[in-house]
Amino acid sequence: MKASPGTSHPRLVRCAGWLAVVSLILPASLPAQETTVNAPPAAAMSAPVPDNIINMVLVKINGDPILLTELRSVIEDRVTMLRQQFPAEEINAQMPLLTTQLLAGMVDQKMMLQRADLVGITIDANMVDRQIQNLRESNGFTTESELNDALAQMGLTMDELREQLRDNLRQQRLAFDEVQRQIFVSETEINTYYTDNRGQFTAPEQVRLEQLVFIGEPASLHDQAFAAAGELQAGGDASVVGDKYVNGQHVADTGSFIAVADLTESLAASVPALPVGLFSDPIETTFGYSIVKVVERSEQDLAGLDDVRESIRQRLTSEKSQDRMDEYVRNLRESANIEIIDPRFGGILALWEASEVSDDAEIPSRR
Repeated sequence: MKASPGTSHPRLVRCAGWLAVVSLILPASLPAQETTVNAPPAAAMSAPVPDNIINMVLVKINGDPILLTELRSVIEDRVTMLRQQFPAEEINAQMPLLTTQLLAGMVDQKMMLQRADLVGITIDANMVDRQIQNLRESNGFTTESELNDALAQMGLTMDELREQLRDNLRQQRLAFDEVQRQIFVSETEINTYYTDNRGQFTAPEQVRLEQLVFIGEPASLHDQAFAAAGELQAGGDASVVGDKYVNGQHVADTGSFIAVADLTESLAASVPALPVGLFSDPIETTFGYSIVKVVERSEQDLAGLDDVRESIRQRLTSEKSQDRMDEYVRNLRESANIEIIDPRFGGILALWEASEVSDDAEIPSRR
């Protein structure tokens, strides 16, 4: 990548929050600066452009410019979406990094569209028409006028929407032809993943419980709880025994299973060892004591490989697709002539470098 100090996809972000158009590159949420691995230093992030500057060229990709107005449009649309989830002060604090990420994503998409031009990828009008119909249906628009009204509220025309959809489809076709088409997941990889990740395919142990609980300070409840446990273990009825003690409360079996892992810590530690059908000794809990009977137990159940083979294949395919796509975009950057016209936006270089360092540090076998 050749860069010197010194894309355009502005409204796709606007559509992404409302029309569910898929964006391949742009970040979909507020960046977490404090948790971003190898994030660029604050000094490397994009500095704000004074409001009195109406327009200027920020970056050129193989001579093709990205303008300040385009970036501002993307930022405005993304911030509008983020305001629904995050307070203004948090958004403002993350704005330098968010701006850098959005501009970097625009550069990446500009490169992909240039590559699509080079290899001759075109999208006919019928494909765009089908996308518009899908958008109408998925968003509940019953007439063309409803869609046009919604576009007008967003400052979009139908021609602009069609152009965005065409560009988006071209990027998807490019990604499929040059990345995803070549991805293959072998049976060996599937078997290895299944063997190494059995916990993902094992249903947790579940139980149905009946309890007699004593709520209060354990020290003051000790004698009552152990006396009640003796009666229950001798065959007493929990509801009858519970009525004999002021602090006792019978908790009947509801007929529903609960995962052992979802029980309180002390019960989760004790219940797996309890036999079915017998009341336990009092178990001290955070609220006092519990005398427990396991009414029924559902043991851990490992799903067969045949039952989960396709889900594993899809997961591994998705992981490989993401890895290959990241590598593909990095290769596009390396071969592109990227000129940072405004040095305030040199932070995109640091962002890319940080991403490459993070990728290199990953364990090769991704689970």
